[in-house]
Amino acid sequence: MKQILQSSLWAHRDVRLVLPARALSYAGDAIAMVALMLRVKEYGGTGAITVLLLAFAVPTVVMIPVAGRIVDSYDSRAVLVWATALQAVAGVALAFSHDLVSTVGLVCLLQVGQAIAGPCWGALIPRIVGEGLVGRAIGVSQALIGVAMLVGSAVGGVLVEWIGGRDALLVDAATFGVLTVVAGLVRTRRRPALGAVKESGGFSAGLRTLLGDPLLRVLVVCLWVFVVVGEAVNVVEVFLVIDEVGLNAAGYGWVLAAQGAGAILGAWGSGRLTTSAHRARAVLAGVAGIGLGMVGMGAASGVVLLVLGAVITGAGGGLLNAASSTLIVTRVAEAVRGRVVAALSGTVRACSLVALPLGGLLGGVFGPRATFLGCGVLCVVGAMGAALLVARTKDSAEEVVSH
Repeated sequence: MKQILQSSLWAHRDVRLVLPARALSYAGDAIAMVALMLRVKEYGGTGAITVLLLAFAVPTVVMIPVAGRIVDSYDSRAVLVWATALQAVAGVALAFSHDLVSTVGLVCLLQVGQAIAGPCWGALIPRIVGEGLVGRAIGVSQALIGVAMLVGSAVGGVLVEWIGGRDALLVDAATFGVLTVVAGLVRTRRRPALGAVKESGGFSAGLRTLLGDPLLRVLVVCLWVFVVVGEAVNVVEVFLVIDEVGLNAAGYGWVLAAQGAGAILGAWGSGRLTTSAHRARAVLAGVAGIGLGMVGMGAASGVVLLVLGAVITGAGGGLLNAASSTLIVTRVAEAVRGRVVAALSGTVRACSLVALPLGGLLGGVFGPRATFLGCGVLCVVGAMGAALLVARTKDSAEEVVSH
């Protein structure tokens, strides 16, 4: 019994602190997103909404050169406490802002904290649980985050209605306060080794590590292309659901909930994977699943196929995110994990910025249904092509074990 307990993910004290606290913070983020979308909608319609979405994405890209270097060069406790405290302060200020300029500026400040905290948590979790439980930890963490975001999205509108947008944003700020306390309580720490020669470069070191691994090189490039193609449909999704299929706003919310439920299942299932080969296949299966789900949604004339496609799309996304995250942190040296996670996050965000105008262009020229169908087919074909490249990759390197 003692051996079973020791091998359990939840036997680790820091896991019991970090995973629930991060999930709570994501629930707060979902609440805040609802409140901010409703606030900004009144400031300037679709143009203001676009500016808000850019404010969430751009800081992650801008911070690529420095975020990873900060994570790998300083004590993780100090980095996490300061980054989450910055988010808490920005969240409080955001609650009391009254115009578009200050709202966008404070969202950017909030995301600067996230650009640092995200890679730091990503690099710390393997140190907390040990290399053998990394896959399970990431899968469980992303499943919990998926549940939290579903709950947060569901109650966000209700909270705004009941207590107002300002207090709903203060709820989000409070969750960052909780995360700051947890960051200070976590016993496991990442520190640069005494006397170690620091590798120059932040983004360049992270990207060089990613592309230096034969397997990751294929999968990361595939991921970049997929994000550009796959996320382009986000721009036209609401038009597909409401204008093409004929659902109302509540129906659109249920479609998003179906995607979220699928993502939870996909993330949870990824925790059973134990080798690089299995995780690589899961990444490609996730891309193909998203493509198939998009084709199903694009072909849907009624609710059943639309929701089924949404669940498949979500499951593929959950599997892709969890498997790729685990694959990357288990195949790179511990000393550069912060820079690697930051480089991946930033480049993926940059691809998302490309996907935004591309989706608008495709939707305007071909319509939402054809955009879904075309992008879905490209994702499936791309996954098949990447699978052939992976099969031909000479991958003699196993997971990197760091202590």
